[in-house]
Amino acid sequence: MVIIPPRNEVFYFVDGEVKMPGRQPWVGELTVTQAIESVGGFSDDARMPRRVLLVRANGTKVVVDCKKAREDARWDPKVFPGDKITVPRL
Repeated sequence: MVIIPPRNEVFYFVDGEVKMPGRQPWVGELTVTQAIESVGGFSDDARMPRRVLLVRANGTKVVVDCKKAREDARWDPKVFPGDKITVPRL
């Protein structure tokens, strides 16, 4: 008999003013802007992406200027399992 161990899935979350908010499987290294693109990008009601909130699994909060992050990768933080990204409304 072969026993297959349960797969421990890990996720990150994107909500607020994005096209398809929700839980996404974390499959490896990605950044905040990539995570937002993984849910279809910003909705029409999204505030210009200068004040996107990243809340780490440990509760640490980081405000991300996605416009600046697109211009310079140093401003685009990595996303880890359990992180939550919130895009504010206009």
